[in-house]
Amino acid sequence: MNKSRKHADSGASLGAVPLRADKIGAASPMLSIEARQRLALIASIRHFSAGEILFHEGDEAAFIFNIISGVAKSYSFLPDGREVIQAFLFANDLMGPLGGESFINTVKAITPVVAYTLPLPALVKLLRSDPGLQWQFLIKACHELRQAQQHAIALSQNSAKQRLLMLFNLLRLHNEPLGASAGHIQLPMPRTDIADYTGLAVETVSRALHQLQREGVIRLINQHCIEITNESTFASALAMEI
Repeated sequence: MNKSRKHADSGASLGAVPLRADKIGAASPMLSIEARQRLALIASIRHFSAGEILFHEGDEAAFIFNIISGVAKSYSFLPDGREVIQAFLFANDLMGPLGGESFINTVKAITPVVAYTLPLPALVKLLRSDPGLQWQFLIKACHELRQAQQHAIALSQNSAKQRLLMLFNLLRLHNEPLGASAGHIQLPMPRTDIADYTGLAVETVSRALHQLQREGVIRLINQHCIEITNESTFASALAMEI
């Protein structure tokens, strides 16, 4: 692991950072206050710069990470060297396997990221002593599986516009943590990451964005922000593509 990572505030409270686990796209508390307080006893904080690797695929899974702030991407490589982004990760998301001995993907910070770290041996010991907390982590694992299934369906069955609309629908749920104005969707990742996540060429992403703008679905404000010009139009376009 990178020894330059900052490490501080052991035992910092998790009470203000509920974990997400519910239907796809929903943000809701996963753990009780009491459970988060128990996790706080084994938690510490790490800071990662934009572009810094949190962990590599194949690294020993020594920690489970819970993002406090920032955006990261989870990705792997195809045999030909191309990058495939499996997920974008936001505040309150968990990172790392809930079982197994190594990480199955690489995770890199897109923006500066602050994350709680939960040492795996201590976490396993805690889970074994707390069936209720163990159940909550199982719920989270199921949530991650549903997200992966939705992403796979989007890549296999939908048009370029559909893939972008589904990504925008995901990002808008995280607007408030990213500081976006009402109706605006922040795009913290570059076009290349959007292309790798949606399985499209960068040129196709650009064409689809401008097509959505011509159709009155969105307005391109700048490279990292779009505006939903009309909520009903956005919802109708998403429904039509689905």
